[in-house]
Amino acid sequence: MKSGRHRTRSRGLGITVVTLLIALIFFFPVLIAVINSFKTKGEILASAIALPAAPAWENYVAVVAATDFLQVFLNSCLVTGGGVLLNLAISSLAGYGLARWRRRWADLLTLLFLSAMFVPFHTIMIALLTTARNMRLTGHLWGLILVYCGLQCPIPVFLIKGFSGSIPLELEEAAMVDGCGIVRMFFMIVLPLLKPILATTAVLNVLWIWNDYLLPYLILGKPLTIPLSQMYFYGQYNQQWHLIMAGFVVSTIPVVLFFLLMQKYIVNGIAAGAVKG
Repeated sequence: MKSGRHRTRSRGLGITVVTLLIALIFFFPVLIAVINSFKTKGEILASAIALPAAPAWENYVAVVAATDFLQVFLNSCLVTGGGVLLNLAISSLAGYGLARWRRRWADLLTLLFLSAMFVPFHTIMIALLTTARNMRLTGHLWGLILVYCGLQCPIPVFLIKGFSGSIPLELEEAAMVDGCGIVRMFFMIVLPLLKPILATTAVLNVLWIWNDYLLPYLILGKPLTIPLSQMYFYGQYNQQWHLIMAGFVVSTIPVVLFFLLMQKYIVNGIAAGAVKG
């Protein structure tokens, strides 16, 4: 009995140690970036690992001043929030509809959504940019929001469809018997039950949109979002590494805080959507 408990504790300790080592490996680049954000450029070139002689807070002041941080921060919030909210509205309707549509076409449409998940973005990049130009979406924040909304659809629809299958039909039938229309029934009964999976997809999409560089560069073409604003510090022959690192830290803080607030929904929502479907 004691030997079994000892083996269980040893195994748990081993798993904990391995997990901590993996976490440290992934966290090490972030730690280096934070340390270098408080150095001068000369200190970084001398040693990227050493601690700064004195914290260079002026790096953050220079980043905020050079990038018009307040404006690009608001633009990033608008693009991220608009893209995620619009996508959740469309994906929740599509996912629920596919879950309740008892036809062969539902499975075919689901397969089409899933197939889009395996198409690399670079294979459709030129066609997407051409279409966006023809529809006059380029150069506008609302155009970028619409593009993000469309590109985000496959994974949310798949997860919401799987989660919707776990909602008892009796609830919907009871609401219909009481005279509730299908639209009202969806928004008053089904949508609140979809909260866990909606929160999960929101977190995943926020992390993607906030940190994305390529798509805003293609659609906007100007440093109007936080990732694009970092271009100020990259020159052809000279990179301002101290400002680059400070900009990285400043741009990462909001999304890290958002992730910490919402992380409990990620595993639960993905597990519910994938397993119950």
